[in-house]
Amino acid sequence: MKGAHLSERKCKEIIRLFCEDLTATQIADVSGVSRVTINNYLKLIRTHIAKYCEEYNPRYRMAGAFSFMPVHAGAGPTFAEEGLQEDVGWLYGIARHDKKLFCDLLSRQEYEELRKLEGTPDDQLHDLGNRRQNHYTATADISGWKLTKLVPPSLQSSLQDQDEYDLFWAMTKSRLSKFRGLNRSTAYLHVKECEFRFNNREDDLFKLLTFIIQRRPLHYSKANGAE
Repeated sequence: MKGAHLSERKCKEIIRLFCEDLTATQIADVSGVSRVTINNYLKLIRTHIAKYCEEYNPRYRMAGAFSFMPVHAGAGPTFAEEGLQEDVGWLYGIARHDKKLFCDLLSRQEYEELRKLEGTPDDQLHDLGNRRQNHYTATADISGWKLTKLVPPSLQSSLQDQDEYDLFWAMTKSRLSKFRGLNRSTAYLHVKECEFRFNNREDDLFKLLTFIIQRRPLHYSKANGAE
């Protein structure tokens, strides 16, 4: 981990504690590293997780492009400069692919348009011709803790599919509620972390996260994703 101030052994300890879902304060207490330093490492870890999730998001893989990630601290365009609305960061579209769930940022307009599709028959959904809308099977508003399923009737027979959404949403609400003062600039990283943990809940998170970080050392990118 080039450029890190901590030893590789200590970095791995932090990663392992992170995988155990400890808070920054708990990790600092266990590791003996200051909370400020822990926060710096956690925001980098979360950024790597978000980038990894985007790389494997089927929507962006098929389109050959990645989504806009408004998480940079002190660099790049701000929300105002991009002309984005104040509630960007709270609203998400959720898609299911290959037994995994993927969350994408939505504008307020996109969110409201998707909400109108709730209960729409499957054949009418296809007639809409909006590929971006048809991609999603649920929406989430984390500022109001509201999940809306858009799964067409033809797919509602799969109880397992429905349970996946409920399980993911319960996990997301539980995790995000731990973070006091969560704001829209950090919300994206935390949502992607929830996505990562949910989709890989049967895997060895430490092994996977170590692999992700080895591809790009922790100093590779910076973002405002601390607790």
